[in-house]
Amino acid sequence: MIIFKTGTKSYVCALIELPKPMKKAVFFICCSVLLIAVTIHLSSCSKRDITNPPGVFFNQVAGYIYEDSIVPRYSDVSIWVGANKIGVNDYLAGGTITRSINGGPDTTLATMKFVESTFSEIYSYQLGGSGLVYKYTFSFFNQNGVVTSDSLLITTD
Repeated sequence: MIIFKTGTKSYVCALIELPKPMKKAVFFICCSVLLIAVTIHLSSCSKRDITNPPGVFFNQVAGYIYEDSIVPRYSDVSIWVGANKIGVNDYLAGGTITRSINGGPDTTLATMKFVESTFSEIYSYQLGGSGLVYKYTFSFFNQNGVVTSDSLLITTD
């Protein structure tokens, strides 16, 4: 028996020695309760509902088109496009490149499937006669299906 005194009050605490089989049972019960609590806590964690759209950019390097431009007719142009994941788990899963001429329907030039954190590629195109407006659209999507697009208008003079 242990007696604790604090100021004017006294407390009595009795230590009880448990038999060996009972110690194992108490230990097993404590471990079971702890395991159940951890399992409930982990199963209550919800999947992340927020996803970040990919980043799409044009490398601003001499010799490449990176903004809306006017070029001579029958030019060869090169576009250096890049994309990257923004979130922790939002890997890029693919992309498409489309082109329209003078506001006409989009034509798919390329479809890509990959799983990467970054993407960088150079695309070269030969343009036609004067007075044509080419719209190149680069779209990339992540593993959650969130899409980001960016476009360039290239006009021939």
